[in-house]
Amino acid sequence: MVKVYHTRLGNLSTSVIVNGVPRRVQFLARDGVNGIFSTDDELLQQAMEKSRGYGKRFSLLEVSQAQVEKETYTLVPDVRSWQEARDYLRKAPYGLSDEEVSTPARIEQAADKLHLIFTHLKKGKKR
Repeated sequence: MVKVYHTRLGNLSTSVIVNGVPRRVQFLARDGVNGIFSTDDELLQQAMEKSRGYGKRFSLLEVSQAQVEKETYTLVPDVRSWQEARDYLRKAPYGLSDEEVSTPARIEQAADKLHLIFTHLKKGKKR
């Protein structure tokens, strides 16, 4: 579960002791007043709620259940060139336009969005 803590002291930086080791916690405030910090680390949550600053300098704002979403990808082993990949993405069920698959970089982006992996194509270098 994820717990969200807040403070009215702006960008507060504080330390709490987790298993005998000091650990830095930083609250970030976009407006300079209301700082927010969230974590799903249960040991850190317990340490924060036992610290001297809890209830004075910061407090619990909300608790939410973290839902892990598994991403599944489809392997496409039959595609062996960028041209074949472009043709594959232009056909049903994807039906992408020529503009959406006009370059290898755009083909990679479209494949990522659609959770497809062209197993015989090498990805371009990321800059």
